[in-house]
Amino acid sequence: MGKIRNYHFDNIKAFLIFMVVIGHVCTHLGVGAGGFAIYKIIFSFHMPAFIFVSGYFAKYNPKKNFAKLLPLYLVFQTIQILIYLLFAGLEGKPLSGVSLAYLTPRWTLWYIVVIMLYQLLIPLFDTGDRRMQAVYMIIAVALGLLVGLVSDLGNFLALARLAYFSPFFLLGYYERKNNFILTYVKNRHIKIARAVSAIAAAALVVIFFLFKSRINASHFYGTVAYSNVYDFLWRLLGWGIALLWILILLIWIPEKKVPLVSGIGARTLSVYLLHAPVILLLMLTPLPALVRYNVPLLVLVSAGLTVALSWKGFNTALGKIRIPMKK
Repeated sequence: MGKIRNYHFDNIKAFLIFMVVIGHVCTHLGVGAGGFAIYKIIFSFHMPAFIFVSGYFAKYNPKKNFAKLLPLYLVFQTIQILIYLLFAGLEGKPLSGVSLAYLTPRWTLWYIVVIMLYQLLIPLFDTGDRRMQAVYMIIAVALGLLVGLVSDLGNFLALARLAYFSPFFLLGYYERKNNFILTYVKNRHIKIARAVSAIAAAALVVIFFLFKSRINASHFYGTVAYSNVYDFLWRLLGWGIALLWILILLIWIPEKKVPLVSGIGARTLSVYLLHAPVILLLMLTPLPALVRYNVPLLVLVSAGLTVALSWKGFNTALGKIRIPMKK
């Protein structure tokens, strides 16, 4: 008997990977002032929500996890390094200016490193005691706040993001154990939850459009150290916004299988790994000049990339890049 898929989370993952692709397409192909609020909205929740989902499905099996993710990280880190060397060569810049470091993940690959590290940490916070779960959540929040005081951490082993996103990983991990959100918020009070969440979503969108010039997208990256007390407060506010969006997604995204969408959600890893080098290479084509500042075209390009890169063949090929394990 085959494994039963959780279509609810497949649909959530499909939506999130689409948001990831849109965000990065906008970053590198040019969103313009008209779509910058959309860009900031996307970055306010897409990775916290992805980390939440990753925590929800996390199981302690570091050997299996590393056998799968480590080779993929090394391969795609190498690919991105080669692409940046190509850019440097085409622009006439010295190749020595391109870092060849493998302990500093490039662009999107921080997520792979963070997931591998979270996997190692699971035994430290794996408990069914809800009081201890609350203690570990407080510790994660404290670490996420304290890491903002470190100004020279950079992207080494994605440690800044590891701390910043840890509350969402733990929240997802404990949600799988307790089903608090899905049971008490969604299923028992679905009408109230939908009404309140719809109002909250509309309010968030309006706020982001009204104050887009005052909202700094870097506050949602998890890598920027505090320069003043407002950065500290923004970190707390950013977490609150992300949590609200996660609740909205859990409440509104359908639980049933959705043609095409659920399939994409089952193969988000291939989209995540492949979209970055594809976008970088597209920057060498006439495409950026054709779609720059045109939000509908940027969305269309993003949708096309998401669907194309979720092809089963890519997923199968990536599955073969792994360290062989004895059964």
